[in-house]
Amino acid sequence: MNLFDLKDKIAVITGASRGLGRAMAVGMAQAGATIIAIGRDKDALEDTVHEISEINGIARVCQVDVCDDQGVRQMVDEVIGIFGRIDILVNNAGISAMSKTTEISKAEWNRVIETNLNSVFNLSKTVGKRMIDSKQGNIINIASVLGKMASNRSLHYCASKAAIIQMTRALALEWAPYNIRVNCIAPGFFKTEMTKVQQQDERHRTFLMRKIPFRRFGRPEEIIGSVLFLASDASTYVTGSTLFVDGGYSIW
Repeated sequence: MNLFDLKDKIAVITGASRGLGRAMAVGMAQAGATIIAIGRDKDALEDTVHEISEINGIARVCQVDVCDDQGVRQMVDEVIGIFGRIDILVNNAGISAMSKTTEISKAEWNRVIETNLNSVFNLSKTVGKRMIDSKQGNIINIASVLGKMASNRSLHYCASKAAIIQMTRALALEWAPYNIRVNCIAPGFFKTEMTKVQQQDERHRTFLMRKIPFRRFGRPEEIIGSVLFLASDASTYVTGSTLFVDGGYSIW
């Protein structure tokens, strides 16, 4: 299936040290992409790169905080300097937070918005400038099913992920003349460290098992097909779209 081949593609993936980010990095490497694994935890990133090397893939670690604007610019300059271009950007880095709205401090609000939303804007802007110059590129933003559905304990998280979905649409419209595609994946509840609270809290887990038609959490590897579709030539006529990968959670 050559449509899904990522051979010779240079892919930058944020939040690649664990969870869905690591799964996507490994899956894209299997499809032939050279992976630039971005994150703050160098040891965990090294684990991702080691996993990729075991399948004869190519990857390198780039330790940077996505909230550090200068660090992001330096990272992009470094990648362009080594590889000449960035073909694919996957904006995956993010944090979860659960609090009643009346208990959300300004500092907590800012932390969630800075990590989940502002970093996506800054990375897309910085990498997008290079893609505009080369008249090609592919950006995949990772939002959440809670960017569409509501939660009564995560106002700031819901707001950040809903904004990513709309940012995707606006960027897709603006950058289509430069042959840059911008799409979004909205995962549901997967078995990752980020959903540990939901997995361990019996009441929350029971609610989710009733809400998710498949009656289970997703496995991290189940995100790979979606990112391969959007990253590859299988989706050359797709832009501005959000693909929900949620076991049917958003059907309701």
